[in-house]
Amino acid sequence: QILQVRLFSGTEWLRVAITALLSLFVQRLWQRLLQKRQQIADVRNWVDSVDLENVQACLLTTVNLKTCGRIEKRTVMTSRLSKIFTNSYIRDMVLQAAAKTTEEDPFVCRHLPMEDRWNVLVASLNHLSSLFGPYHLFSNQISSYESSWYVFTLVGARTRGAGRFFVTPQHPLKKDVGAMRVRLVLISEREIRQICSGDISTEDGETFSERHSARWNLMRRFAELFEKQLLRVTTQPRGTFDVRSVSWGNNLCGTVKASPKTSLVQDEPMQHDPDINNFLRIHVPVPLLRETTVMGMEDVVLYE
Repeated sequence: QILQVRLFSGTEWLRVAITALLSLFVQRLWQRLLQKRQQIADVRNWVDSVDLENVQACLLTTVNLKTCGRIEKRTVMTSRLSKIFTNSYIRDMVLQAAAKTTEEDPFVCRHLPMEDRWNVLVASLNHLSSLFGPYHLFSNQISSYESSWYVFTLVGARTRGAGRFFVTPQHPLKKDVGAMRVRLVLISEREIRQICSGDISTEDGETFSERHSARWNLMRRFAELFEKQLLRVTTQPRGTFDVRSVSWGNNLCGTVKASPKTSLVQDEPMQHDPDINNFLRIHVPVPLLRETTVMGMEDVVLYE
């Protein structure tokens, strides 16, 4: 009987060991399959220039538009998409909205529900604002700074126009296709207002290349959204509205509240207008070498 118990125990231990080995083998095999699948996806995304795991924040400026037809683009920040949008539900929502964008309609928030746009833009604002955190600390102690305002939005369309080259224009890239990624496009509010008023424009309609033409079209479309939203929140009479100088009033973040008292355009309900609440404003106190004596009310960002 003791021998039978020992044989039975040995058989059970053998069965447990074999089961454990098989489980370990299946687990390792499954991990290898997942790694192989991820490698195939990474290769495909690299070949197709798709990078949806990272967000690129970039500054667009017209500083060289009149001289050589260029819309300069400068990278301000790159970050993991999961770091900016930590909630997987919102992250998937942003990716689905980005997949619906086109070159004619590149704005991600236009494809988001109105009630989710604020939180998506604020999550982006927090990361952008952290880049200029030392500037805010500096301006809080010393008045030698210039108050600058920028507007930003999420863009999801791929740039397909040619125009990139390696070092010199005599060596254009063979595969001149922009990466498909979610971008945070940052533009000076002063430039946006000048585009709205016509002070900044392409006189002959020509730009440096197709790529710069696409950037210019993006800035013009952004300016249209900006002017439409500013018109909704201003309290000035329609005949005295000047986009170059009109103030946002209490709407310092640039958003539109669902209040009919401060709106000049009431023919279309806000909740059904895709052009509303697609961007936010951000304040950047730029340090200067001289000391200023005037500090305006709009030097402070008020959050709604």
